[in-house]
Amino acid sequence: MATITKLDAARRQLLAAIHLHWFFIEPIAVYQLATNASEICDAILKKSGGTRIKQHVAEQQGWEIGQLNALINVARNFSKHADRDPEAETEDLVFEDCNGVILTACIDYSMAARRAPDIVGAFIVWFAATNPEKTGSFLSEEAHSLFPGLGHMSRSDQILAARRYVLHPPRSEVLNDARNELSDFWRWKELRSQGQNFRTE
Repeated sequence: MATITKLDAARRQLLAAIHLHWFFIEPIAVYQLATNASEICDAILKKSGGTRIKQHVAEQQGWEIGQLNALINVARNFSKHADRDPEAETEDLVFEDCNGVILTACIDYSMAARRAPDIVGAFIVWFAATNPEKTGSFLSEEAHSLFPGLGHMSRSDQILAARRYVLHPPRSEVLNDARNELSDFWRWKELRSQGQNFRTE
């Protein structure tokens, strides 16, 4: 029987999260998978003494890391547990709720593994392109090159731009770096080939 590492588990959940996010628009599943991947990578980075995005965000906000985790896990735990509150209700997650947790997982995975699948780098650049007011100069040149004008487009057009990139990735020094890993990309080949016509809302 084949074995996998914790990073393998994180990578596969993260790749699933990005594809579900861009092609199926299913926030509940995306949020679960992305937060799972982020949690694994955060623990690995904590153990190794690496830079942790959650720790950085918590410090920026003047919070304890536990406060940030509790905030992130509200939606995650609602979708996992029903033993104490089987009749509970909460506001449904929307597409935008997932962007930040996927970004965190992408950056943490890249730092923990020291390499990443191409689509992980693409998501980071796509996020910078869709949120220039949040990311400032962070990857702004790459964002403008790969996704020009994306910040002014509708969400539907932003999703279509992401799909076009995945189907026909352009040449890029950042996203064609030797540190890119190709493992698991094959799992999503059929979805990508059909996904341009999937709904965007």
